[in-house]
Amino acid sequence: MSRKLFFSIGIMALILSSCNMGSRGIDPGDAVKVAVASFEKQAEGIVEKTVVIEGTVLHTCKHSGKRMFLVDGNDSIRVEVTAGKEITKFDEKLVGSRVRVLGVLKEEKIDEKYLNEWENEVRKPQENHNAGVHTGAQGHEDQGTQDKLDQINSLREDLKKSGKDHLSFYSIEASKFEEIKK
Repeated sequence: MSRKLFFSIGIMALILSSCNMGSRGIDPGDAVKVAVASFEKQAEGIVEKTVVIEGTVLHTCKHSGKRMFLVDGNDSIRVEVTAGKEITKFDEKLVGSRVRVLGVLKEEKIDEKYLNEWENEVRKPQENHNAGVHTGAQGHEDQGTQDKLDQINSLREDLKKSGKDHLSFYSIEASKFEEIKK
């Protein structure tokens, strides 16, 4: 009797553990822990790596819900988080909540070529309507022409001051997130 019970328990444990294998997804234990306060300093060395970050949601994009910004005590340091394929949207109700995000750190490089293409699109929107890369993030297309040109010129100045051939902007493409309840 005890042999059958032991055997049954062993089989059930095996079945349950194999069922959990596929539903775990990315193990956050393997992710690089990143803090909002040191995000910019850490980012360059961990591009395309899986990271986990905690912060307070300062803003979610109202139109698409595909972006949110995290802060942690100091609103001058913000981390952009974009929704990956697995996430439909970030709900506006998250604003003010503390969240934990798991995702891949991404880098966007802005160089003179990029700025020239963007400026051409802004100056001739009809001709470049389908080019689309620089026309504005979804939900932010309503930014005026002069505002866009001012932003381009500001980036050109930053690029010149940096002494580098490009500027890097970092964000996290989220695969999972959870609200941290107190």
